[in-house]
Amino acid sequence: MEMKPILTAHYVAGYRTPDYSGAWGQWKSESGDIPEGTQQHNPDHLLPNGERDIASVYMPVVGTYDSGDPDLCEYHILLAKAAGLDGFVVDWFGPHMEQRHMQDDANVRTLLHMANKLDFKIALCFEDQCCFPPLQPMVQNREQTVNQAKAALQSAQDIFFSSPAYLRLNGRPVLTTHNQGKPGKDWNTPFFTAEEWKEIRADLSGDIFLMQNYQPVRHGISFTDWDSVYPWVSVYYSDYDTDETFWEKSHSAREHGNYQFISGLVNPGYDDRGTVISSPGECRGTGGDGQRKPRVFSRRQGEKYTATWEDNLTHGAQFIQIGTWNHHAQGTGIEPVKEIVLHRSAAVPGSGYRELITTREYAMRFKQKKLWPLPALFLPERLYRLRKSGAPETRGDRIRLYLLEGDLTGSSLGLEHAGV
Repeated sequence: MEMKPILTAHYVAGYRTPDYSGAWGQWKSESGDIPEGTQQHNPDHLLPNGERDIASVYMPVVGTYDSGDPDLCEYHILLAKAAGLDGFVVDWFGPHMEQRHMQDDANVRTLLHMANKLDFKIALCFEDQCCFPPLQPMVQNREQTVNQAKAALQSAQDIFFSSPAYLRLNGRPVLTTHNQGKPGKDWNTPFFTAEEWKEIRADLSGDIFLMQNYQPVRHGISFTDWDSVYPWVSVYYSDYDTDETFWEKSHSAREHGNYQFISGLVNPGYDDRGTVISSPGECRGTGGDGQRKPRVFSRRQGEKYTATWEDNLTHGAQFIQIGTWNHHAQGTGIEPVKEIVLHRSAAVPGSGYRELITTREYAMRFKQKKLWPLPALFLPERLYRLRKSGAPETRGDRIRLYLLEGDLTGSSLGLEHAGV
């Protein structure tokens, strides 16, 4: 399959604020995330530095936000376009989910609507676990889990796949998957097999372009069962900046099967100390007390991110996903964050716009095309602040139009005159 290079980022749409949607969503620690009795983060509380106590080691430069806010969707999409991205691959748990993800589906719809306005693309990352216990406690066998998936994707077909803003390849809507563990036959193994996916796909009115995820513990999955396979963040855990097994399997499948193209993923690092509290120096795993420990893999002052970019370009990736745009609980995001130490227990300062600037540089290499001038990268934040200042909507719309047309002078002057 011949295709132009595509650059996307894995996107989390589960953030909420009480002022906008009545709760904190994924800014707040949930009991399922951390060991019982461990300190939980609550954004209603302020830290000694005056910031909200969120479940992350990094605070976004615009502060806490609500994923269902159209102003936030506009900000993220304009920022991504300025950095050279074609779209977001949004984590999706289906249309009807339990308390923690109950707002996600509506938030994705808002994001899709804004993407349609701004000539941007959205794809879904289907979480297999949304069809299995404990998220679906009434499910008791594999047939029921498959039926759950059919119903969820029928909803996706009706609402998302039909949108002009939905990402398609050769006319087929792109669906990525994310799952836990390994494929299995047990009713509580949250990973659909290739055979089950054939049944799920057959239930749709049109075929999808299905991309499975690869993790080092899954060396046994067959790459030729899928349209493509992308590596997940775990391939870059520790100081690993490549996974030769993944690349070898990808190129072999591309040469000998129905595998459509080489997929890749770039990653800036990982730090989930914002959700899991333990003693300094401890790393992720199960300790003698049976409790889960934090996982920390350093960004190495930005070197981790550049190394994984080089790894992808060296191995000929044609579809690159950034892991991630804003998974703040895992500390894998590239969206701009404040250059402060948020939590004393995780004394690492935020990197500001560093990863986004790096993204822009590599996007130009990857796609062989010019982007908006570098100063444009800092304008979406100012536009977002203007939107939140209570200024007339038409003023912000005019500045957005200047930016979309590449008129850096007009958008900058408009923001200056507005006082932001």
